[in-house]
Amino acid sequence: MPKRKPEVKLTNRQVRKFLEGIIGANAVHVVRACDFKKGVTDDVIVQKTELKLSSVRNLLNQLHGHGLIRYEREKDANTNWYTYTWFARMDKIGDVVRNKWQGRLDELEQQFDFESNHVFYKCPQNCQKLAFELAAEYDFKCPDCGNELENIDNKERIRELMGEMNDLKDLVQKIGAN
Repeated sequence: MPKRKPEVKLTNRQVRKFLEGIIGANAVHVVRACDFKKGVTDDVIVQKTELKLSSVRNLLNQLHGHGLIRYEREKDANTNWYTYTWFARMDKIGDVVRNKWQGRLDELEQQFDFESNHVFYKCPQNCQKLAFELAAEYDFKCPDCGNELENIDNKERIRELMGEMNDLKDLVQKIGAN
């Protein structure tokens, strides 16, 4: 049986950076205000974070959409209002990060394939970059300014994409599958 690489734990800094990137800086404050076991209401989160109630609810819904927060709903028999108690699900962060990185990796692979299999032309005024087929349709003239399009060497861009893809593949592999 092949040895499995040890799973890499995400650091708090990586988690914070990821949350800020997908939801925003205040998402970190909301997650910190949540309890893993007891749970908290949105009113308690508002008190702890000093954010507006509408902002807290928006962030909670986004975090829930990513699977990082769960809730339990209880109906008040007297008022018929629901109370939501929110629980952080940081045990899911590895899955969420891996899926997000895998999605970005898939995008990069598509872009790499496109860049590798096409010849490109660009406007000297940097209006547009066009694949050969599209540039030919415009008689190798920029559709925006009319300047003659120039052939460009995209080998450096292909190298950049390859490097980014390799970095992401390494990160996705290090997080491992749960």
